[in-house]
Amino acid sequence: MAIMTIGFNPAIDRILECPDFHIGGHQQARQVARLAAGKAANVNRALAQLGCDSLATGFVGATDVEFFHEQLMACGPGRVLCRFVEAAGKTRENISILDPKRRVETHLRDKGFTVTPEEAGFLQQRILHELKPGDFAIFSGSVDVGLEAGYFGALLDKCTAAGARVIVDSSGPPLRIAAERELWLIKPNLEELRSLLGVEVPNAAAAIRDVAAPLLKTTRNVLITRGPLGAVLLTQSGAYSARLTTKDMPVRTVGCGDHLLAGFISEMTGTQGETTSEEHVEKALATALAVATARAMSANLEEFDPALATGARASIAIERI
Repeated sequence: MAIMTIGFNPAIDRILECPDFHIGGHQQARQVARLAAGKAANVNRALAQLGCDSLATGFVGATDVEFFHEQLMACGPGRVLCRFVEAAGKTRENISILDPKRRVETHLRDKGFTVTPEEAGFLQQRILHELKPGDFAIFSGSVDVGLEAGYFGALLDKCTAAGARVIVDSSGPPLRIAAERELWLIKPNLEELRSLLGVEVPNAAAAIRDVAAPLLKTTRNVLITRGPLGAVLLTQSGAYSARLTTKDMPVRTVGCGDHLLAGFISEMTGTQGETTSEEHVEKALATALAVATARAMSANLEEFDPALATGARASIAIERI
């Protein structure tokens, strides 16, 4: 089975380092990385490091397609096959400012391009042509301006009808649209879950389980990230909490949720159908948190340190809740 990521609104991330960064005035900064990114591309990059092949599609500005190809195809040991749809607009360029002295991150996010109906139709054709029954279709990130109101929901329905295991990692209206459909998995963070359900819920595993349980009426699995406190996974057969038992300070937080999703999917690719053993689910959740932790602790901005992921596995507690 194959893994496909769909990124409607990718980004080029310029990452600057600026000690004692503050608003106003002139400050000296240095660029430490310029990456083909966005949530979907982050998932592809992490999957490649985990040895999983994947296909990357979605929209990319026409002038930036070669840049995305070069960066993602250089990842490994798994391969990333790029099948992007060129958009007439320019890919948004986000800026992240890292303050190494205060260990604070500041993120400036651009809005992104507007796609045409023709470009949207071309992407739908490409996705449905590539998908096969049992494949994973991962929709990550925000939805572009210019897409018709019913486009996203209809595309999710078509992918499900094609037999794909559909995953949505988004927020706001796209997440609400996804939660109404019979998907394989949705992955909100805690704040996105609160917004989706319109309730205040404490960052406690049992409370998150109870609030998110109604989502299982449509979605087969719900994976909720809790920041430094780990993650909660709800399935049709039970609920699980994963947490790190150590209190190491993260180097950065950007992309950790995307790496968590990649780690989870990397373990689930060997499963058939909709049922998996409790042992397999726990292993997938542990791998997910280990990879996310390695991303948070790794100084390298282009990839996580596999040794940190291996070390984190020994400090992860999985509990049935």
